[in-house]
Amino acid sequence: MTMTKDFNINFPPNIATFQIKKYGLLISCFLCSFWFHAQQNDWENQAIISTNKMSARATSYSYTTEQDALDGIRENARVLNLNGSWKFNFSKDSKHRNNDFYTTDFDSSQWDNIDVPSCWEMKGYGTPIYTNVVYPFTSNPPFIDRMNPVGAYLKEFELPKNWKKKQLILHFAGVSSAFYCWVNGEKVGYSQGSRLPAEFDITDFIKEGTNTIAVQVFRWSDGSYLEDQDHWRMSGIHREVLLLAQPTVHLTDYFVRTRFDKDFNNALLQIRPEISIGEHTNIKDWTLQVKLFKKGSPINILDSLYIGLDKILNEKFPPRDHISFGLLEQEIKSPLQWSAESPNLYTLVLTILDQHKQVIESRSSNIGFREIQITKDGVLKVNGKKIKLMGVNRHDHSATNGKTMTREELKKDMELMKKFNINAVRTAHYPNDAYFYELCDSYGIYVMDEANIESHQIGGQLSNDPSWNHSFMSRVIEMVERDKNHPSIISWSLGNESGTGPNHAAAAGWITDFDPTRFVHYEGAQGLPASPLYAPFNSKKYKSNYRSKMTNPNDPSYVDVISRMYPTLEQLNSLAVNPLINRPVIACEYAHAMGNSLGHLKEYWEVIRSHDKLAGGFIWDWIDQGLLKTAEDGQEYFAYGGDFGDQPNLKNFCINGIISSDRKPKPQTWECKYVFQPIEFTAIDLNKGIIAIKNRFHFKSTADYNLVWTLSEEGTEIQQGILKDIIIQAGDSLQVQLPIQSTFPKKEKEYWLKVAIVHKKATVYSPIGFEVAKEQFLLKRGEKTSVTSVVSKISVQKNDRKIVLSTADFQIDFDHITGNLTTYKYKGKLLISSPLKANFWRPQTDNDQRGWKSHKLSKFWRHAADQLLLKKIKTKTLKNGEIQITVLQEIKNKIQFEQRFTIYQTGYIHVNIALIINENVSMPLRIGTTFSTPNSNDSMSFYGKGPWENYSDRNAAAEVNVYRGKVADFVHNYVKPQENGNRTDVRWLSLEDATSNGLKIVGDLPLSVSVWPWTTLEIEKALHTNELKANQHFTLNIDAVQLGVGGADTWSIKSITLKKYRLNAKSYKYGYTIIPKVNNID
Repeated sequence: MTMTKDFNINFPPNIATFQIKKYGLLISCFLCSFWFHAQQNDWENQAIISTNKMSARATSYSYTTEQDALDGIRENARVLNLNGSWKFNFSKDSKHRNNDFYTTDFDSSQWDNIDVPSCWEMKGYGTPIYTNVVYPFTSNPPFIDRMNPVGAYLKEFELPKNWKKKQLILHFAGVSSAFYCWVNGEKVGYSQGSRLPAEFDITDFIKEGTNTIAVQVFRWSDGSYLEDQDHWRMSGIHREVLLLAQPTVHLTDYFVRTRFDKDFNNALLQIRPEISIGEHTNIKDWTLQVKLFKKGSPINILDSLYIGLDKILNEKFPPRDHISFGLLEQEIKSPLQWSAESPNLYTLVLTILDQHKQVIESRSSNIGFREIQITKDGVLKVNGKKIKLMGVNRHDHSATNGKTMTREELKKDMELMKKFNINAVRTAHYPNDAYFYELCDSYGIYVMDEANIESHQIGGQLSNDPSWNHSFMSRVIEMVERDKNHPSIISWSLGNESGTGPNHAAAAGWITDFDPTRFVHYEGAQGLPASPLYAPFNSKKYKSNYRSKMTNPNDPSYVDVISRMYPTLEQLNSLAVNPLINRPVIACEYAHAMGNSLGHLKEYWEVIRSHDKLAGGFIWDWIDQGLLKTAEDGQEYFAYGGDFGDQPNLKNFCINGIISSDRKPKPQTWECKYVFQPIEFTAIDLNKGIIAIKNRFHFKSTADYNLVWTLSEEGTEIQQGILKDIIIQAGDSLQVQLPIQSTFPKKEKEYWLKVAIVHKKATVYSPIGFEVAKEQFLLKRGEKTSVTSVVSKISVQKNDRKIVLSTADFQIDFDHITGNLTTYKYKGKLLISSPLKANFWRPQTDNDQRGWKSHKLSKFWRHAADQLLLKKIKTKTLKNGEIQITVLQEIKNKIQFEQRFTIYQTGYIHVNIALIINENVSMPLRIGTTFSTPNSNDSMSFYGKGPWENYSDRNAAAEVNVYRGKVADFVHNYVKPQENGNRTDVRWLSLEDATSNGLKIVGDLPLSVSVWPWTTLEIEKALHTNELKANQHFTLNIDAVQLGVGGADTWSIKSITLKKYRLNAKSYKYGYTIIPKVNNID
């Protein structure tokens, strides 16, 4: 008999208004509960979360043969896929919904068609809403005080002929937010909870021939109060729909555990199966047989392992203590261990055999031998080895399908994570599609599986309300039950930003008893009121003693780790050394990657790697949540909150991924790859080619990798080699000597050594030779060469308005009023088309604007360049005929800005800059100059750090080399336009037209440069990329230095970069030379 859960316990529906008054009130409230139920909608009643829904179970499928189960091809199972085109009708509000569409004689011929799975907002029905904290409706739990759209779905299907006398299960993988279901006009059940499956036994509702499923989906329900996550709010049948068949005697569920011996050599395989049988079924001599296969192997490695079905069904629970977990157990000798680095999988096949040894049903799962430990000193271990979680928070997101993701998109996420050295994911903030966990198992990703619980706007109100306990418990229990057999899952998370209270504690207690093999996480569980050191939240004692340390003084015992959001480096270090903390510390959210961000990630990991107690963290977040939209002019762009007229909205706060909305790497992605790389290289004696290699893998040696090295001369490779047999065990180091040449023939050139670890063989996510880790070392710095003078005269003409310097080849104009160099022509070609002037501002990044608020704290610098007044301009002829023009500009009592131009007869212009800032003046965002050049000079090359955009606090991954392309190739288009395209450590930059004519900038010391098809003002005014229209000139920014991008968060002073990347000095000097490139002259 199949067990079902019918959650119709009528706690008082508005108990939330009582806050957390004494639970004794429930006695009287219970007397009124039936009256309330009669008055109240199911979808506005926290006491009703489902009717007739089957118990949650691990994902598996019923096969007719053991071999099919071993192969694991779902299409060969007893599965009918109901995805595809469904009939659809949309009602803007529940009051006007169609209430008879499920009847057998209803005519739906005039209805629309809609794809299932999909979000109906992405199909033109209703409005997608992006909000973070604020509910999309007035907060009044459990009621929905807003128009509540309803979608009605109809689907016809034919039952496979060989499915007669089978139990039939209708499986909805995900429906948002609540729904009723009918089959052939008969009501089947109700369910809510948007991110987990709902299964209904529809055996008694099915007929021969054509059958009809009707589904009525409500956009909002009382469950929406627990789904207040920071993402797009969308609706509909957003995950797959399946019809599953199984024999009347079948394997209902099973739970698999593995446990190693103390030496982590042999392991105990433990299995707890659950069986269901039909009425009047004789199962005497029926057995459940278990086999285990190495993934891809046909050989069973188990000794005979089976159990009688009657023994399973007749198990007795003792009055004290507990039953033994493993109904089936067997020791496995030296199994291959599962980890994120080596995701070794075995296929477990469970088969029911009748008394004649005939197969009744066979099911399978991929399992891994993996054990999680937390030591007494707070170190997180997997299989006895310390690990660090180099993770990301991941939302379901598709730029074209919203919350509905294809299997191809899920697989793409997995491939990108592995390519960029990410080893962990937090399913923020809800369970993902079941297929995602299969991918994590096979590719190797540690998973923190998070319950679909977030009540951000009202904090812990619902966790402290006993009438909501069942909602909390069901969401946690169903997640754990579905996902319990995945080796990739190392942690259960109780949700996100929902305060803390008895409901969280109860859920944690259930997990700890049901599955003690994984650790329990919940960041909201902070503060230990039982401690005499505790201080009430917002008390003076808390603010002075604990807030900056992120403790109070510890966390509740029902969580196994200390979890924090957005700690600074100092706060992380403080948690690591706190003697009261003996649990692993995890930054469940950190490094807020909104817009141009993710600065000083390298420094975060220097701290994390220096303390065993720091177990790592999860970057916020994985993907920009932009939705593809087309403007009136046909140009596509990524939309964000408010772009659909959605209210409330938080604008572009959903754009904070390390990959773009269309799953392309961003500059930040490459920085992650470098910081997370599993191999570290250190120079020992570069003159002799000696380097040290440290293996930072937790488990693997370097046997699967080759070391390749190249020696280059300013972008030209002159020597290379490969070392194939470097074997370094996990955690160990080795010094190697590379046979690089010891002499460097060209004194003026720089020479660079690059070393890299690459795959020897192709993997599921990468080809042969794929680069996993790298480092670049400067072997020899080039010697500066002087500018050659030509003995000829430069004409100098002055009037009230300008100074004109000219020869037969060039003309350079200076404005006599401002002192700025205004135009430069060489051999008739215009090279500088707008004034070369000071530049102290940048188009604000999200961290600048939303975070530390540069427009307020550094407001002075926004227009400082335009407010400079000329104090003096001086012209001088040097001994070889060069002309030197010194321009001194100032804002009185604020800054002095001096430019010294040396104009050579060749047309070269050397620019020397000196800036003095008074003590009472705030910090600028950049120290530099800017001018325009015609956009015909659209071929760009530079010698510096690249190829991707980089900044002073986010350039560890970039390599010094010569890069070439179009100007557009070196711009990064952030979804909300902002500062972009910068390159650091630039020795020279060249811009040329189609005839190779243009100009070149050569720094006295390495520069920070960028080239845009727009001006700073145009970038700042634009809200979306399609609003940026290329003009006739490029903006060329030449800086001594620019402020780092920062990004500890994007809403407080924490967002500013570390002190060493700020512009706090009060004087700066730098210089560069402008060189004309016309007719092959430079």
